[in-house]
Amino acid sequence: MADLESSEREVDGSGTGEGPPEWSESPAVASSPAPEPRALGVDPVGVLSDSSGTPRPRWIVLSTILVFVVIYGLLLWNYRPDLMLSNTTTSGGDMGAHHYAAKYLIEELLPNFQMTGWTQEWYAGMPLFTFYLPLPFLMIAIFNVLLPYGVAFKLATALGVFLLPLAAYTFGRLLRFRDPFPILAAVMSLAFLFTETFSIYGGNILSTLAGEFGYSLAFALIFFFLGTLARGMERGRFDWLFAVNGLLLMAVVISHIVATIALVLIVPSFLLVYRTKRAFLYLAGVFALGFLLSAFWGLPFVDKLAWTAHMSWGQLTEMKDLMPPELRPVAAVGLLGMAFAISKREARTIPLLWIVVVMGALFFVLPDGRLWNGRLLPFLYFATCLWAAYGASWLLRPFAVMLDDLLAAGPWVSRFVYPPVIAVTLAAVILVLSTTAAGWIRWNYEGYESKEPWPALEQILKVIDEQPPGSRVMWEHSPDLDRFGTPRVFELIPFWTRQSTMEGTLMESAFTAPYHFINQAELSDRPSHAIIGVPYPPRNTAAGLTHLQFMNIPYLLTVSPVVTEEVKADRRAELLATIDTVSIFQIAGTSGYVEIARNQPVRVVTDDWRDTIVPWYKELSALPIPVVWDRGEPGLAQFDLIAASEVTAPPAVPIEHTGDVLSEQLENDRITFQTTAIGVPHIVKVSYFPNWKVEGADGPYVVSPSFMMVIPRQREVTLTYGRTTSNIVGQSFTVLGFLVVIFVLVRSRPSRRRAA
Repeated sequence: MADLESSEREVDGSGTGEGPPEWSESPAVASSPAPEPRALGVDPVGVLSDSSGTPRPRWIVLSTILVFVVIYGLLLWNYRPDLMLSNTTTSGGDMGAHHYAAKYLIEELLPNFQMTGWTQEWYAGMPLFTFYLPLPFLMIAIFNVLLPYGVAFKLATALGVFLLPLAAYTFGRLLRFRDPFPILAAVMSLAFLFTETFSIYGGNILSTLAGEFGYSLAFALIFFFLGTLARGMERGRFDWLFAVNGLLLMAVVISHIVATIALVLIVPSFLLVYRTKRAFLYLAGVFALGFLLSAFWGLPFVDKLAWTAHMSWGQLTEMKDLMPPELRPVAAVGLLGMAFAISKREARTIPLLWIVVVMGALFFVLPDGRLWNGRLLPFLYFATCLWAAYGASWLLRPFAVMLDDLLAAGPWVSRFVYPPVIAVTLAAVILVLSTTAAGWIRWNYEGYESKEPWPALEQILKVIDEQPPGSRVMWEHSPDLDRFGTPRVFELIPFWTRQSTMEGTLMESAFTAPYHFINQAELSDRPSHAIIGVPYPPRNTAAGLTHLQFMNIPYLLTVSPVVTEEVKADRRAELLATIDTVSIFQIAGTSGYVEIARNQPVRVVTDDWRDTIVPWYKELSALPIPVVWDRGEPGLAQFDLIAASEVTAPPAVPIEHTGDVLSEQLENDRITFQTTAIGVPHIVKVSYFPNWKVEGADGPYVVSPSFMMVIPRQREVTLTYGRTTSNIVGQSFTVLGFLVVIFVLVRSRPSRRRAA
């Protein structure tokens, strides 16, 4: 009986006899500031030492190691090393279409000391990484320094999955949860990772393979951040840990914006745990430093958000989405954990309860719009898994009693055996029930080169590459293309060839995306209708070809027999080749990237450009009359003002001129042309963005549907993609943030030596 009482004391206080702080007291007030762990710099998550710096018993360390062997053994069983280390081009879902963005960062941006920039090779031009997150692609570039690109891409895209168990363990240790919660948190992360009910919300393996690897990375980093933030708020010192917190916050921000929003929603809960002025000042300091470090990306993002393809998500409403069926047994154990926490009034569990309540409430109250409640659900699911770990950690007591009665085992035996037993049991269940993850991993990481139609794909790309370089290519959307590796395979045309493609994975970042998807609807038997909120037309190949001519797209790939035959019947299309199921057409009548306006532009004043101009774009008779968005710029008063309702039938006033465009040169960050039509509006068929500046002309102005208009004042005109005020200020703030980090690290070195 004495042994059993000793066991219960160890289970309750991690072998120290110290219970958790109660909700009625603040941890920072309940005792003097906790002694800084002697080994914190060497053993920050407490694998070898407990919360006071005292070495942990070897049997606990051994048990922890065994559990991690099971966790990563299961992950490696699914993420086969032979696939991960083969230098093939990853395919599958959106992930298989991200290669061009990675290549552009590695070959164009980083050599010029840039993290964001303009590319002409998707969506008639778009700002790459201005609205999408650069850190996951930067990890690919870093791995690519030592590894072949194909291997670097695979390791970087799997990084978030492999970090999550360690992040869960770190979170538990740094918040000073009693053993065995931290290691059980790592175990329960497997239940979340292998959930197969959802494949796009983010965080789990299927979502990662579908292309949400940036979300997965941010998701894991958030729990590292929350753990280090808790320890920093507890200590309240602006030392090296403060710098680490700031850097982690920056990493989260530039990994995924929705995960960052979730983090901002979670962090206030820590003020209920650490209720001191020092903790509040520390938290404010961390967010101020994180703001400075990420300002190079964050300020332009906020400043230029109006120039994205506005998405309007319809929220999830079904109860099965609130808690997937396969996680409900885990949730049952989680409810038991909540009951334990409430009965013990343990303050450190407040953030977990906060996540469940806040994310659960937002599921019901979040209105339709840009923020989709589906993206927040992974935090609810994962918090449920952490609650299950908390409940399971309390169930060690009856396990210890049973083991003592059956085997007369001492308390250390129970604590040694319990976590590995749970880990092995859960791993076995996953191996039996998980039928999808391993197949998706194989499909993605064996690469395009292992797919049966790879030789045909090589021939298609060869024909495309033989055309004049820099040409735009449109392709019919079809799920049948998945046999090549992903339905988005031709988004990689600029990755494999010298040509541009009209579609890329980062559609929300592109001002031209809504009009491209109208073209796609007209030229596809099974279009994607990817930009939510756009009224799409039915299939109409004749209208689609007219739009290709208008947007200077001279090449079209078709897949379905019905579209292929309709295009063949149009005299503007010439069949170049048919390879496998893909037909390659050249479209006559394209006019180049710079075109002299045939009719006087008209201007319109509107607060919603897309809703105003989509009807104009769908009305073919209106295409010859440019519509300029009057945002108050000087120089537009010379054009007639019409109402937004008149854009489908604007007045046609021909322009009399004898000039011509003599030459044009299109580069990623520069457009140069020579013209003899001085003073006449010219349409530059490249997406408008505020960073474009012009020399030798007035403008650029926004002209229908999403292009630029300039009015030359001299023979040679040059448009240059540069920096705006938000870019300059943001980059300056980031430099200041890194100076703060360096100052803090240098200042804290002597104290760290004394502590050692």
